[in-house]
Order: sequence, then C-alpha cells, then structure tokens
Amino acid sequence: MKTSFRNKRLLAASSALRAVALIGAGSAAALSVPAFAQAGDTDGVVTEEQVSAPIVVTGSRIRRANRDTIEPAIVVDSQQIEERGQTSVGEALEDLPAFGPPANNPVGGQGGSFGSGQTFINFFGLGSQRTLTLLNSRRYVSSNTASIFGPVAAGSQVDLNTIPTLMVDRLETIAVGGAPIYGADAIAGTVNVILKDRFEGVRFDAQMGIAEEGDAREYRLGALTGTSFGDGRGNIVAAFEYNRTDGLTYRDRDRTARGLFYAGPTDPDSPFDNVLIEDRRIPALSEFGAPSFADSVPGFGGEITDASGNVLVFNANGDLVPLDFGMPYRGINSSGGNGFSLVDVSNLRSPVERYLGAIQGTYDLTDNVTAFFEGQYANSKGTELRAQPVYNTALFDAGGAPDGNLIIPIDNPFLSDEARATIAAQLPEGQDFFYLGRANTDLISGRGSSTVEVYRFAGGLRGDFTLGERDLNWEVSGLYGRSKTDGRSRELVQQNFENALAGCPAGAASAPVDTVSATCVPFNPFGNENSQAVADYITTIANPVALNEQYDFIATVGGDLFNIWSGPVAFSLGYEHRDESSDFDPGEFFFGQVNPEDPDGPRDQFGRSIPIDAVSGSYNTDEVFGEVLVPLVTAAMEVPFANLIEVKGAARYVDNSLTGGDLTWTAGGRWQPVRDITFRGNFTRSIRSPAITELFNPTSAIFTTADDPCDARFINAGPNPTQRAANCAAAGIPANFTSNIVDFTTRGSLSGNTNLENEKADSWTVGFVFTPTFARGLTLSADWVDISLEGAIQSVDAEQTLEACYDATSFPSDACGRIDRDAAGQVEFVRTGYLNVASYDYKGLVSEVRWVQPTPFLGADSRVTVRGSYQYIDQLETRVGSGDLETLRGGIGYSKHQGTLGLSYDNDAFGIFGQGRYIGEAVVDPDAAPETYEFFERDDVIFVDAGISFKAGDDMVLRLIGENIFDTSAPFPSPAGGGLVTYFDGIMGRYFKVAATFGF
Repeated sequence: MKTSFRNKRLLAASSALRAVALIGAGSAAALSVPAFAQAGDTDGVVTEEQVSAPIVVTGSRIRRANRDTIEPAIVVDSQQIEERGQTSVGEALEDLPAFGPPANNPVGGQGGSFGSGQTFINFFGLGSQRTLTLLNSRRYVSSNTASIFGPVAAGSQVDLNTIPTLMVDRLETIAVGGAPIYGADAIAGTVNVILKDRFEGVRFDAQMGIAEEGDAREYRLGALTGTSFGDGRGNIVAAFEYNRTDGLTYRDRDRTARGLFYAGPTDPDSPFDNVLIEDRRIPALSEFGAPSFADSVPGFGGEITDASGNVLVFNANGDLVPLDFGMPYRGINSSGGNGFSLVDVSNLRSPVERYLGAIQGTYDLTDNVTAFFEGQYANSKGTELRAQPVYNTALFDAGGAPDGNLIIPIDNPFLSDEARATIAAQLPEGQDFFYLGRANTDLISGRGSSTVEVYRFAGGLRGDFTLGERDLNWEVSGLYGRSKTDGRSRELVQQNFENALAGCPAGAASAPVDTVSATCVPFNPFGNENSQAVADYITTIANPVALNEQYDFIATVGGDLFNIWSGPVAFSLGYEHRDESSDFDPGEFFFGQVNPEDPDGPRDQFGRSIPIDAVSGSYNTDEVFGEVLVPLVTAAMEVPFANLIEVKGAARYVDNSLTGGDLTWTAGGRWQPVRDITFRGNFTRSIRSPAITELFNPTSAIFTTADDPCDARFINAGPNPTQRAANCAAAGIPANFTSNIVDFTTRGSLSGNTNLENEKADSWTVGFVFTPTFARGLTLSADWVDISLEGAIQSVDAEQTLEACYDATSFPSDACGRIDRDAAGQVEFVRTGYLNVASYDYKGLVSEVRWVQPTPFLGADSRVTVRGSYQYIDQLETRVGSGDLETLRGGIGYSKHQGTLGLSYDNDAFGIFGQGRYIGEAVVDPDAAPETYEFFERDDVIFVDAGISFKAGDDMVLRLIGENIFDTSAPFPSPAGGGLVTYFDGIMGRYFKVAATFGF
C-alpha cells in the first residue's frame, strides 16, 4: 500500500490499483495522409532504397539491412500518434496492449507536491523501475522524486510527458534483450524514442479535445520546422509544443460520484466477506463539526442529541442538525445518509500544463565524419485538484492531541446561543467544554502541484572508415541531463491552528515557520464560515524540491570483423561511463524542527505531516560491452530448409561504484527454413542497480494502511487461507476481528539499505514471424516470453510484512518481529524497508498481425491497413520471502487476454480508421476465494475509437477523432475494487478531438 507523510488518512479505495504491461505490437491503424515536406516520407511503406541502406535497430548497435530482431518488438510511427491525436508519448504507449495501466499518469490520486501529472510506464507488470527508456538510443534523465513519498517506486523512471510528440519519428520497443546493449534497468524491456533528424519546411499543429459531458478540455499548439544548409551537408530540426488538459474530480462522472465501495457486512449470515455499497459515507467524521460530551465519535457514544434522540452535527451554516447514519456496515462505513464522503475529496484526473521544446541537427564535416547534437527542454506542471484534508477525530488520537478531537470551551464566541444551550444541557456537571470532531476541508483539500523542468543536451561525432578490406564505423557521444521537480502545497501549521482556534489570544507566539499571512484571524470551527484570511494564517506553502542529474559518455566501434563461408561477421565494441545523482530537499515545513529538549532525537513536526528526511546520493558506472552477429547460412547458399540462419551474442560488464561488478549478456538467433517463415529466440541475463532512494533513504517515519490478513474481510484470502487463519489464531487474534489499519493510517517506519545488491533476471523468448509471399504486406508474429527475476529490491510495505508473517508456513516468521500489536490485536507500528527479498515471474504469449493491402479498386493510390495485437498472460506473480505470494494474473488490469484490432482505409485525400481495444475478464483478487467479495468478477469490455481525416488543399490536413464512440461503460462496479486507470475510457465516456495540421 502507498505510504503517506500525513499523520492520518482514511482508505479511499478497497484495493490498490494494479496495472499490467502487455507485449505485442498494435495500435490504432494509422491514417497515412502525408506530413508536409517530410524528407523520406513513404506513408509507412518501406522502400527498396531503405531496405538496402544499413540501419541500427533498438536492441543492437550493429548496422543491418532490415529491422528484423530476435526479440518481440513494437514500432509505433509518428503517423499513428498524429492520427490518434495523442499529445503524450506515454499516452501513445498506454494505448498498446504492451503497456497496460501505467505506474503513474494523470488519472486518479496523485503525489501532490511530490509528483503530480507525470507518466511512468510499466512493462509486463514488473514495475516501472524495470523498464529502460532511451531517447535516440541514449539514456534520458529520470524525473522520479528521490523520496519514499514519490509518485512511483524508487528508480530511474523517465517522465514521458517531457518529450514533444511532434518531434517523434517513431517509438521502438523490445521485450527483454536490451540489457547487454544499454546496461541496467532493462529487465522487462526497452523503450527507445527516436526523434526526427531530417525535415524540410514549417508545419503548424492545433488541436482541441472535449468530452461529451462538456468538460475535460485539452488543447495543443505546436510547430515543427527544419532546413538543410551547407549545400545539403547539414540539417537542423526543431519543435515546440504547448499542451494543456483540464482536470476532473470524482463528482464529475456518474460512476465515481456513486461512491461505490467494498465494506464488511453487518449480517453474520452474509455469503460475502465484503459487500458492495453505494454512496459510501463515514458518519464518524463530520465536515463541519460533530460535538460530543465525551472523547468519542458519532455512533460510539457520548454524542450530543436532540429531544428525539437524534445525534446532532453542525451543517455548513453552523447550525446543529440531525446526523443521518444511512445504512451502517462493519467498522466506520455506511451507505447513504449525510456522513462524510470521500468522493468530494477524490481526484479523478489532474490538470497538466506543458511547454516542450526539442532541437537536433547534423553536419557532415567530411564525407566520412558527421557531427551531431540534440537538446530538449520541458516544463510540465501537474496539479492534484482534490485530496483528503487534515482530520480532528477520536479515531486518530486522544482529545486535545493534534489529530484528536478539538476541545472547545462552551463559551466559544462562534457558537450560536441555541447550539450552546443544546450542548451545555448535556455536559457532565462541572464540565465547561465539549469535544468536536472535524474534517477540515475549509483549510486544506487539495491543489498540491509539482512542476518538472528538464534540460538535456547531447552531442558527438560519428563516422565510417575502411581498415584493410573491412568497413568499420565509430561514434563518440556525451550527454548531460537535469530534471528538477518543484513542489507546492498548502499545509496546516499546528501552532497557528491552535492560536486561531483559541481566538488569537494576546501574546500567543506563532510557529517559527512562515505562513501565508502573519496576521492571526480567529478560526470558527462550526460549519463553513471562515474567510480566506483564516486559512492564510493557519497554512503555509510547502516547497519540496527534487533534483536528478545525469552524465553519460559512450564510445563505440563496429562493422565487419572478418568473413566466413556465409559472409562478414559483424561486431560492435564500446565503453560507457555514467554518473547519476539524486537529491531531495523536503523544504523547511516538511523537514520539521529540532526538539530543543532532545537535539539528537526525532525532529518535531510543524503540522500534521511527519518530519520528512532529505535524501541525497550518487554513483557512477564504468561499462564495457560487445556484440557479434554471425550469419551461418544465407539465401545465396541455397541450403535446403535453411534460407537463413544467424546467431547473435552480446555481453556487458557493469562496474557500479556502490554495488560492484556484474555481467549481463544475451544469446539468440533466427532460423528461416523457407522465405515465408522465421523462427527466433534468445536468452538474456539482465540486471537493475539499486536506486538512490533504496540505498540512502534514512529510517523515516511513515503512515500507512494495509489489508490485515487477520481481519475478517481478508482471512479467507492469501495463498493458503487455512494456514493464514491458523497463524492468526495462534497470535491470539479473535475471530471476526476488524482491524483499524484497513481503514485508517497507522504508524510505521521505512529504511534504506546500503547493502542492497543488483537485481538479476533470467529471461528467454521463442517465437516466429510469418511473412507469406502469397500475401504481400502481411506479417504475423507470435512469441513466448518468460522472465524470472530473483533478489528483486522490494520496499516491503506494511501489507507485505503482515502477509509474510501470517501466511508463513512456519509461524512465527522473522517478519512477525517487525509488527507491534496492542492487547486488542490492533496494529500499532510496522517496520518496513528495502530488501533483496522479492521474486517476480512472468510468462505469456504475445502476438501481432499487420497487413497493408493496396486497393486500387477503391481509389487510386489507396490502401487498407489491418493492425492487431494480442497477449495471453500465463503467469504473473510476485513473492516476498517464503509465504507472501501475490498473483496478478487475472486481476483487474492484468486480464489473461487483452488485445487491439485496428482497420483503416486511406488515399491521397481521405482516410478513416477504427480500432477496438479488448480487455478480458478479471477478478478483484486472484488470490481470494470468490466469496471474499460480492461482484467478484469484472466482465470483459471493448472500447472502440474511430477517426476521419481529409486533405484541404495542398497544405492542410483536418482530423476528427472520437474515443469510446459507443459510450461503453466501465465494467460494474469499477472503480470499486480497482480499475480506475484500466477502465478510464469507460468512466470518462465519449471524447472528441478536432485537429488541423498545415504548413509549407
């Protein structure tokens, strides 16, 4: 579960959202209206010239005559991106079955000031930190925040929102196999963003999108320009984009506004451990104040009531009104009534505003030496519109404590005479105060934002030369990347809150941290009657800052090594030196202050968040690598059932200044018995180095939630429910136990570990490519992918720690010693941290079909294109230690079957396409028994997109695009139980885009 820096939070969803990354090629079939003045533009058709020209493909540094690879590969070209109206590289990849719901994107809850609106992809469901993202085959600086409170797991993930799509030529992706070529992090696969390096002319782009509901607008303005110079020896290309998308809250869509939630039933004869409720409410909390004569919450005694016995709470005007408890369920949840609703404080989609620029150029210094350079700039701001407020309630602490009920004198001047009389009449004799629980939405309720600014510069020389009879090539390059994330959020300052609550008494000292205003204004705790001046005195602006820097130097040489019976043996050798550094400064507010009475002890917090530690660290690598491609049989040799046989091997030795040396390597080949079919396969050893956060994070306090295995709602889940129940009973946990950590955040700690080792994965693929000569333009491929990762670095969170304890075959296990429970069995503290203790296993079949068929009978120069891809997940699971097994296969976002199928028709002046995206059946929790959840299954669903484009004159293309054109709903009852990102198209509803491209 996600850790939090807030002292207290409620669980807003019944299970964590999970995402699957599916492998295979396929996307919306692109309309092929030509881009203006694009050098070499062939509408996606490879020419004879291009086939014969040597090229370099992702996953290899050896030049070859075609794009064939030994690994499953995906290529998405710029036309596909443009015709879909996609404004982010991340959006383009997420549309493929290869990339399911990402580790983070603008949908759903965000990181606030620690990272909002960023997009990090997640290949194969193995974690975003295990996908390597390159730009022009070189590394790109990470924008992940080096803090345990960052938006995604610790790692070197690239924010794909920082790359302008107008500059993209194509996206190349390979499954596994990239580690020996590019180094660490490519355990799941490699994404290589290739930018345009040749363009002539000027092109402008304008686009607007709007939902059928009339909201969620998005805008894009961009320009792409390029020119040749020096009699054609040089070329420069530049692009600029401005993008803005509007945000949404849960109230903006019917499905999320319904407040669907899984709660424990009160009926002991219920056939389900968790039942679905609608309009989830929490009567124990009150947005405008719940008074009580004892330190309690509504529904648990001590309430203030009216003459009819109704529990009273304050409304927005500060008047006492009856509390409607609705239909109560186990714990604190109810269906209906007027209790507190988390729907009002839940973010559906973050608004994002981006300024993006890129430039790159080449110049032929001689006939054999070329200089090149590239530069990128990005400024991307994402905002979390809504978030949970700070609470005062007996659920979280004792009365008078920062998180506990407020203690209010009966003579408080903001209390109406009528309310004062009602409350005073019910106070115990001699008591001149009462307790007040409150959700302080009028002080803080969202709008935390983060602005990512990226600079990246690369340049170098490359060339060709002949040594004897050998044709050789070389390249030397260097790059510098810098990513800075500036956060901004309003945070409550406790001392000033207490001053304002007390009516701003004379001589009261304000907190040592500056607030928005230094002028104290009394705080009215009843209703929603406070001015902005009140909030300005009580709150400060927190400014955490994350800085990542990257230096990389690469030198390679390659070409023909020697000739054998079948032709030249090709090779590539190289050296790489890389420096990575990350720094996180929590800022004055989040850092807290030193306790003057205990200078060496824990720091004191200024508000309701725990003190957050700074994180800083760096490492460097020295890496040597080599690759060889051996053609054993060629077509010219006319060997029966061996039109082609070639083998490839590559290895890289990585010497990391912190984790030492490791070898990564791959070996594989292709066999073409006849021209129409090619069999391929490879084996790869991959590594991932520990991230700065995983290594250097100090022991930090956290607050977290977890699905306690001993809770009655989850006792029947897990890999062995009988073992789980026996272990919980042995620990003294009573039957039908309700655990507070399920619904409320609980204290814990998380520690970095400088003794972490590199992760290691063994992976293999085997498959075929069918290109029949009798059906020109048809390509069908299918591959089996197997990835086994051992010693994975895992932030063993509270839930995993609990599961490792209570699911262990030998009880108590070592994990049990990291859990503190009180006499009633409630979890009081959980010690978590980073360890090389996890394993991941993925097995799946991936398949792709492409067919481009000229159709002169439908119009001159016309064609029909079919693109499809499919993935079957045979195994996807993670294990921590010996007992904690989590099966993802078949879960929401990890359907066993997923695919896309697109069909397009286009000619010189007109184009039309349609695409269906299929998401198969899923269940809430593959490890749970069906009776654990009501509505355990999610139906399969197909979302259909379509578009039309036509050329207006010689210089303009107009496009109209519709997403989810049949207004297909998300499978019921998503997002309850998960699936907000997976089924977002069905929650958003129909969406329309109109775009114009023109140039000269």
